[in-house]
Amino acid sequence: MTLRLRAFGAVVAVTLGTLVAIVPGVPAAAGSSASAVIGGKPVWAHFSNPSSGRDYTIHTELQRLIDKTPAGATIRGTIHSLSIDSVADALLRAQNRGVAVWVVVDGKNEASADPAVATIKQLAHYKFCQNTSGGHGCISTSADGDMHTKMFTFSTTADPNGATRTNVVWFGSANLTYATGPDAFNNAITVYADSDLYSGFVANFTDMWNRRHFTGDDYYDAASGRGYYLGTAADAYASPEGEGQTDTIVNRLNDITPNADCRLRVGMASVTGGRPELVNLVLRFRASGCAVWMVVGTDAAGGISMDSGVYAQLLGAGVKIRRQDNVHDKFFLLRGLNGSALQYRVYTGSQNWTQDALNENDEIFVKMGPETDASHPLYDAYYTHFNDAYNPGVTCSASNYPCK
Repeated sequence: MTLRLRAFGAVVAVTLGTLVAIVPGVPAAAGSSASAVIGGKPVWAHFSNPSSGRDYTIHTELQRLIDKTPAGATIRGTIHSLSIDSVADALLRAQNRGVAVWVVVDGKNEASADPAVATIKQLAHYKFCQNTSGGHGCISTSADGDMHTKMFTFSTTADPNGATRTNVVWFGSANLTYATGPDAFNNAITVYADSDLYSGFVANFTDMWNRRHFTGDDYYDAASGRGYYLGTAADAYASPEGEGQTDTIVNRLNDITPNADCRLRVGMASVTGGRPELVNLVLRFRASGCAVWMVVGTDAAGGISMDSGVYAQLLGAGVKIRRQDNVHDKFFLLRGLNGSALQYRVYTGSQNWTQDALNENDEIFVKMGPETDASHPLYDAYYTHFNDAYNPGVTCSASNYPCK
């Protein structure tokens, strides 16, 4: 069915439907998705909401993309953590019908006895990333580094309407595990027919596959054209970035001029004090009148997964913060002026608001193309997803840290 939601006075159609479970005997929760056209390219977003139980929306869609990839096509994927058997099974099925399947996996998975990992080891082309420092990154050489990117590329597959599409990329926050996948708030975007974005993601995958390393883990380098990929529907920026240089997220959001009509919403699994420039950007937005809301995940002790210093700074500036269990999202949702035009933008990917996401991990941060004041269905879908987590969350205040 189609549900019409109202956001900022506009009505957006969001498709809701019961999805087929990807684990036998376990029913899938009702999932949500939305479609848009950005830069002339078809874009779909999928969301998981665990409020009513395990929600396979994102993983069902990823499995569908894999199953619709025909013989002779190529799938490339990056896997941070793996325990959902059905996605691994779909990749093996794809190989068996003649699809070239290539995956890189964070090295911590190599010793796992999970059947899904055993299935991945049956692929002709797979690598578990380790580095000589003991870290699990492919590009990163840090002892604390992870291969944290969640992306897949498809040379050919089908969109949700059944149309054959080439140059397809899928990315977002969800891992291929239960705790940080269908048991958590997550988001994923699929962009179809954007050859430039597809080529960029393939280039990033190839660097991970080849384990290309750079002095100081300085993979992203604008001057040498490295670590960023400009497409039509979106631009993507890869970590690690050399420590003490630019902040990937700040340099993507700072083309918006904040004022009283600005709206920034942040869905984030974890926030630490290791991104001072990002904190400063939000404080500058607030000082210019921009309204800011955040929903942040819960740590192992049951409090908000946010450093106390950042918590105090943001609340002191008037940022509205709520804690919600099982938030695994990493997105920014921004309405504001770019020049004289009011733009609606979605920024997503795998980067948490942490120093290791910027400087030590293999990550991807994606800036979707702008939507207009007249039409912004992708923005509206993320707005609804944000509120699904934020509205029932625990309200944070200066006096109740860690916001239990």
